Amino acid sequence: MRFTVTLLTAVLVPACTLAQAPPPVSPETRAAITRLVGDILVNGQAYDYDRQLSDTIGPRLTGSDNYNHAVEWAQQQFHSMGLANVHTESFPMAALWEPEVPASGQILTPRVQNLHIFAYGWGPSTPDNGVNGKVVYLPTLLPIEKLDSAKVSLTGNIVLIDSSSFGENPQIGNLLKALTLLNTFKPLAVLFTGRANGAENASSITFGGALSNFPIAQIGLEDSLLIKRLLDKGPVTVHFAFKNRIRPTTEVNNVIAEIPGREEPNSIVIVGAHLDSWHPATGAQDNGTGVAAVLEVARAIKALNQPPRRTLRFILFGGEEQGLVGSTAYAKKHAAEMSNIDAVLISDTGAQPAKGWYLMGREDEKQALTNIEPLLDGLGAGATSPDTEFLFETDHAGFDVQGVPTLVLWNGTDKYFRLHHGAADSFDSVVQADLNQTVAVTAATAYAIADSPQPFAPHLDTAGVQEMLKKAKELDNYIALKSLDWVP
Repeated sequence: MRFTVTLLTAVLVPACTLAQAPPPVSPETRAAITRLVGDILVNGQAYDYDRQLSDTIGPRLTGSDNYNHAVEWAQQQFHSMGLANVHTESFPMAALWEPEVPASGQILTPRVQNLHIFAYGWGPSTPDNGVNGKVVYLPTLLPIEKLDSAKVSLTGNIVLIDSSSFGENPQIGNLLKALTLLNTFKPLAVLFTGRANGAENASSITFGGALSNFPIAQIGLEDSLLIKRLLDKGPVTVHFAFKNRIRPTTEVNNVIAEIPGREEPNSIVIVGAHLDSWHPATGAQDNGTGVAAVLEVARAIKALNQPPRRTLRFILFGGEEQGLVGSTAYAKKHAAEMSNIDAVLISDTGAQPAKGWYLMGREDEKQALTNIEPLLDGLGAGATSPDTEFLFETDHAGFDVQGVPTLVLWNGTDKYFRLHHGAADSFDSVVQADLNQTVAVTAATAYAIADSPQPFAPHLDTAGVQEMLKKAKELDNYIALKSLDWVP
């Protein structure tokens, strides 16, 4: 039996490989995409969607009043387009968090100087009289063994952490395990280091909406460098205070809408982005541009009045900034449906011109995109990237690890990383022509995949996913993140 199976496999594999070759894009599909791209580039509404989301609604911390307003607004947009099955699906957050009053702080000794200071995400308020204590610099969070050995020296002190503490290119799984361990320690408080010019770079050390066990603040880069220089000469003490608005466990909503497929409505292509943002600015690039792309792709394809063969499902996820919470919850809830999801396309890297698509570990998708890429070449986006740096850092991850083919828009990110999570992430940073190009790339790719007579790419079983992760050198990350419930 084993020999027979092996022989049959050897004979059949070449035929299967040939069968998996992507079919040519039909003239009808090509014509529809041509009209679609033209509508987006000439009449597109993405820029206005981002303006409304950023300027009218504003920052969208997960579960906040602004976030809930954005959920209602997005549903209204989908309804106005005439989409089907517009609804929300909820997921739990351990807590909701917002700064209530601005933070204030000072170096007290060896001399007095005000700090550029901000409350860090999902941390508790300080006591009413603030936090006052000695600063201890933590030179390294990794490896875990070194962090664990530093526990006694950190207890009862204010711990300073900067970019050097993370080391070069730390794996996200190891980093989150280190932050989880740090959260079990008993420092008086923790100070993280922000950006230059005293600027904030909002984030948190916990995920899933859990609160940290001690107050956490962030200080400007120059403040951190000064404290380190002062520590070289002797003890440094600081004082800071802030009040955060904390709400207990609650349900938060994802937003979903569909354009039913004309022939295979139970086969689904998802186009998604995260709706939440951090609070220092209005989240215009992270991820207002992604949300605007999802809405505009939905509008333009609906207006085409030629639905593709498969169903297009549009999803705006919440809780991405707290650890992919909304998309992971969705992927878990719909686990039985994964075999029906033909592909997942995610936008989450701002609106610099798109170059093409990240394959996110799925090298087989390069072959699957062969006949779509000529449609994108004229937009300057016919390329693919094998880079897996962001494999577990946006909302495709919960689908990827369940074997679903996924693509993440590949943009230039130098501008994006200078402004995301900070005060510069505002609508004036968005270039309309660049945003329209990224939307056109997303729409063309989504429509081509959804209208193809063949599925986009194979679904991987558990062994296939593990092999893919091994080849991408991401298996250890996956194991660590799965243990933390970051992915299904």
